[in-house]
Amino acid sequence: MQIKKMSDRTDLTDRAAAQETKDAIRRLYRTRRNIMPPGQAAVLSALICRNILRSRLFESARFLYAYYPLGNEADIRPVVREAWRQRKQTAFPKVFGDEMRYFEVSGFEQLSEGTFGVMEPCEDRPADWCSVPDTLVLTPGVAFDRFGNRMGFGKGYYDRHFSGENGCVMLGVCYELQMAVRLPTEDWDVLLPWIVTENQITEVHNG
Repeated sequence: MQIKKMSDRTDLTDRAAAQETKDAIRRLYRTRRNIMPPGQAAVLSALICRNILRSRLFESARFLYAYYPLGNEADIRPVVREAWRQRKQTAFPKVFGDEMRYFEVSGFEQLSEGTFGVMEPCEDRPADWCSVPDTLVLTPGVAFDRFGNRMGFGKGYYDRHFSGENGCVMLGVCYELQMAVRLPTEDWDVLLPWIVTENQITEVHNG
């Protein structure tokens, strides 16, 4: 029989408490986002898109990793349409078990409902632009902070996919009401160098 040391039990307790805290934060910020009236979400999303489209990040990007909004997530479809108009190559994520991969898309009709009810692409054009400097990654999430930390739905898809990648530019996309003072973090969390809200695009200075 394996006997757990006191330090082992303490570590398990600490991890459980930390997970409970993170779950509570997720619930809080998901509720904040989800209770917005659709009209307010649409107005704020339009301002977020304006900030992205006017940025040098978008202007200099040749490749775009996008996402399809679910519920009250910031709607970045106008950015995607403009990317297509400018002939920027654009891809959306698709989930395979614990893994996420991107596939190139040239029209919204190439998306269909997939995992977790998210619109996902067909699998005929794999896109691997993670290490390309002029790739802009529009990154959704539940909560963010000014230090570049992001909290997703807890599945870890973005952290695993972009772990160790420092070529592409990751831009967190959210409403101001999703901004926390400081989020709890894990060693494997991927920091975001930029965050955009309806107010502005901010370059993150980690500290």
